[in-house]
Amino acid sequence: MEILAFIIIVLAVIGMQSLIFGKLAFKNLIYKCEFSVKEAHEGDEIFLVETVENRKVLPVPWLKANIYTSRWLDFAGARSVVNQESRYATSSFVLKSYQKIIRRWKVKCLKRGIYNIDTSTLVSGDLLSFRTNSMPVKVGATLKVYPAVVDFEQYFIPINYLQGERIVRRWIIDDPFIVSGAREYTPRDPMNRIHWRATAKEGRLMVRNNDYTSRLSLTVMLNIQSIENEYYNTIDKELVEYGIKVAASIFDSSLMSGAPVRFATNGTTIDDDGKMVFTEEAAGREHVSMLMEILAKLELKRVKDFQDFLSWMEGKIRNCDVIIITCYLTDAICEHVRELERLDNRISILLLKEPEGAKVPEDMNIYVLSTDSEKDYAVQA
Repeated sequence: MEILAFIIIVLAVIGMQSLIFGKLAFKNLIYKCEFSVKEAHEGDEIFLVETVENRKVLPVPWLKANIYTSRWLDFAGARSVVNQESRYATSSFVLKSYQKIIRRWKVKCLKRGIYNIDTSTLVSGDLLSFRTNSMPVKVGATLKVYPAVVDFEQYFIPINYLQGERIVRRWIIDDPFIVSGAREYTPRDPMNRIHWRATAKEGRLMVRNNDYTSRLSLTVMLNIQSIENEYYNTIDKELVEYGIKVAASIFDSSLMSGAPVRFATNGTTIDDDGKMVFTEEAAGREHVSMLMEILAKLELKRVKDFQDFLSWMEGKIRNCDVIIITCYLTDAICEHVRELERLDNRISILLLKEPEGAKVPEDMNIYVLSTDSEKDYAVQA
């Protein structure tokens, strides 16, 4: 009888604790999950901060918080599970009466994008885990990861000088009203820049060598296609991602120089419902931050073929410096570039891949990504 009574008492205690802990585990329990910053860049290390507070006398014997986010936010190491584009991690706690615990996960931002943690799922139960309950908790944590800034001028070289000559520093924007000397004429120079006095003196055609300024406007065009016949999603995503980094670097340079800048692409952002990007021209930190956010939201899929996009751009920009970032060139693209040049735009083309067997036009400013940089972006990917 004593053994039976003991068994009954034990079962009663187990049942009672299961009822109490199972029912009251989430009562007066506060859970928060947030990023330590609102904005970051690719490669940055930040923190994901979890805060759990038990605001009652009854302790919580065990608590698990299930966190769902993007695979491109690298944290939790072996304790996280990566599946395609998502990452799943579990955080475990034991809370005494009226105890508050703050846990910080070190997070490395692997890729640009807008990342959200909408909800986390809390799981708890009794001491022996005979009874478990779960509860979703609204988190609402958002992180903007901007593209990394690269020293792109170090890696792009004039396509006619693939034997090692490097592109000169600060070639992007020069000022036709500030003359710092003369140099020999090249087929790329317009006739209105010929320096006749220097030509007569040297006995050969010379042009004005313009100095640099931050007052000219700049338009950056990005081709989201990696090959010509690409009808929807970008195929070579890593190469175009490097082009996005180059665009971010140009915007960063424009901020330091104070140059007005705008951005245009035949792609779209995740929240723009298939509409191509064509921003207003402006300068300043607020405008550049807006451009960086557009780059963070940019989807790797085209809205319009790039040559049709260039045709659409004709007449929309005049009298400005234009930088075209693209993976390839075609005869049709080159013709549209010439049309833009006839509108007094000075155009430079940054080729992300060396053309294979194609004849490169000699009347255009074309720079190609060097082999060293290709290795760099391959390692980053």
